[in-house]
Formats: sequence, C-alpha cells, structure tokens
Amino acid sequence: MAQFNMKGMLHKIVGIGGLLTASTGSAHHTYAMFDDSRTATVQGTVAKLEWTNPHVYIWIYVPKAHEPGEYELFAFENASVNVLTRIGWTKRMLKIGEKIAVEYYPLKDGRAGGHFIKGTLADGRVVQGAGGPGVRVRLP
Repeated sequence: MAQFNMKGMLHKIVGIGGLLTASTGSAHHTYAMFDDSRTATVQGTVAKLEWTNPHVYIWIYVPKAHEPGEYELFAFENASVNVLTRIGWTKRMLKIGEKIAVEYYPLKDGRAGGHFIKGTLADGRVVQGAGGPGVRVRLP
C-alpha cells in the first residue's frame, strides 16, 4: 500500500494556489477603461485623497464651464500606496481645498475622471502619477 505523503501534498496545494492567485492578480491590472490615445487637463480643488490599495484615488471639484458656481466631481485613479510611496508621495501630500491642475488619460465612457498622469499645484510643485496605460514606472 502506498504511503500518504503529507509534505508532498502540501507542496502541490501551495503550488496550485500560487498559480490561481497569479492569474487572478494580473487580471485586475487592466487599463482598458482609459483612452490612451489622448490626454486631457482640468483645473480644480482637491476634494479628497483616498490613500488605499489597490489604487490611490484623487478626487477634485472642477468648476462647470457653462454653470457659474456649479462643480463636477472628478475621480482620478493612480498607482498603489506602495508604488506612490516609493516615488515620494505621502498620504498628506495633497490638502483638501488645495488648487490643482491635473493631466490625465480620460475614461472612454465619458465620465468625469481618468488615470492621473501628473498634477501641478498652485505653488508650482508637480506631483507625478504612476502606472496607467502604456506607462512604466521606474522605482528607486
């Protein structure tokens, strides 16, 4: 009678789990919803910096062009907390109410927002985004 090999079985289970995790993990990193054939820029006021994984989001209020006193809320996806930290970002980098101009890849469906390329603050500081369509990040 064959002897049951617990160690061998454990290695097989871990291996299969690793393969399943690898395939589903890479599947979520698609940028298909962004129009990488063009960029756009809006100016507004920081509403919120969502410092969370798997992606950081920057929310800004942008004045509506034909409706004085009215605003539209834009959402910009960025890289993960880990990646942004490695290129110098902090969770307190953008302050609520701070003026910012954002360059981004727009959403294909026309909703307000897209993938953050870079932001220019009122004092001239530029904050670079990471990830996104066709972009490769070089980490230190």
